[in-house]
Amino acid sequence: MNESLVQWTLLNNLDFLGKSLDFSIASKKGQEITTDFGRIDFIVEDFNKNQLIVELETLLDNKNKLDYCFNQVLNYKNISFTDKTKYCILYASETNKRSKKLIDDYGGENDILIRSYSLNDVKYLYTKTVEKLSLSFGLALPKPKNYTICYLRWLNKIMRPFYDFSKDTLTADELAYYFTSPNTTNFNCYLRLALDFEMIEPGGSYYSITPEGKEYINNFNPIIFNSTPRQLPSIDLINEQKRLLLKILTNGNWTVHKVNIYWFLRFIEVTNGEWIPNSIDFAKEKLDLVNGLFGVSYKKRTMYEFLKFTYNFCMELRLVDRIRSDGRYDRLYLTPLGAEVNNIFSLDLQTKKSRLNLNFKYLD
Repeated sequence: MNESLVQWTLLNNLDFLGKSLDFSIASKKGQEITTDFGRIDFIVEDFNKNQLIVELETLLDNKNKLDYCFNQVLNYKNISFTDKTKYCILYASETNKRSKKLIDDYGGENDILIRSYSLNDVKYLYTKTVEKLSLSFGLALPKPKNYTICYLRWLNKIMRPFYDFSKDTLTADELAYYFTSPNTTNFNCYLRLALDFEMIEPGGSYYSITPEGKEYINNFNPIIFNSTPRQLPSIDLINEQKRLLLKILTNGNWTVHKVNIYWFLRFIEVTNGEWIPNSIDFAKEKLDLVNGLFGVSYKKRTMYEFLKFTYNFCMELRLVDRIRSDGRYDRLYLTPLGAEVNNIFSLDLQTKKSRLNLNFKYLD
């Protein structure tokens, strides 16, 4: 288990972390803080405003790791955010006895607190934490699925034929009017989006427009009517369409793309919005973390695409803001609307769970 997953697990279980540190944690003050003296793993504070700057390690089982850890902590001693600051090494208790002796000696000589945790305990705790995050707001939803659909505004292209033909029911060939064929992967991706956002309903060899679909095309951006088929997917949604999609998103009917948005909002919760990759070249420990959260085993490219495309959906609906950087990761924030939608998701799932678990013994 790598250090990043250990840190994520510990910081999501402050009681366990507090016992490991022998420190009554009132709050986490920061993590992965870049300073002139190195990057601090995390800082915690107790109820008396005492702070502990922690260097987290897994197995310290060779000289290079030990030297790096020792030098890092000595550098930390140049840093304090309060007068009441102590410094600590927290490492895996499965480290060999010889190294433990060196660590204890180093701590005593340099006034560094030495604490340990069981790596096996943290592995178990990681599994339980992921389960808790998946279930804490009600029913366990299906795992997310990655589709090569970049934007919600792609609905323009597949919904336009209902306007052109002035009919409520279209054949597959008519629905694919702006596509090469109804048998292509491209068409099927657009079709999935229209079905998941309840714009159309299948009926044998036909597709019928729903009341929501009619409202969507009645609010087409006027630019659509002077655009080429190639331009249709790039035309922005107008506010009335966004309101409609938000109503559909939160109506309690959990289709695949709605599930994907739910999991993306949970991703922001779990990571505190601290990162989203800018390219497929992102850290393996971050991939492990999000794979564990989603319960999938995506490769880097697939996960990057899933996060990118689902972010686009959320951005179009104004659920998230993004702070761009020149590095490998950007930062994310839920907007007030995003927080409200996330709460609606949670309440809906909790209601469904309560309904399923309704106890009829009171009728006896």
